[in-house]
Amino acid sequence: DAREFWVRAEDRTRETARLYNELGLAEYEAIEAFVKWKFEE
Repeated sequence: DAREFWVRAEDRTRETARLYNELGLAEYEAIEAFVKWKFEE
């Protein structure tokens, strides 16, 4: 993909916002999600 990083990121977050909207959640393109990381030794 030859597009700039920020262009790809905008497209990706726009799609995520659309999916969240379909689930009835907030319609934000700047929504953040976090994953809890389990540290294993």
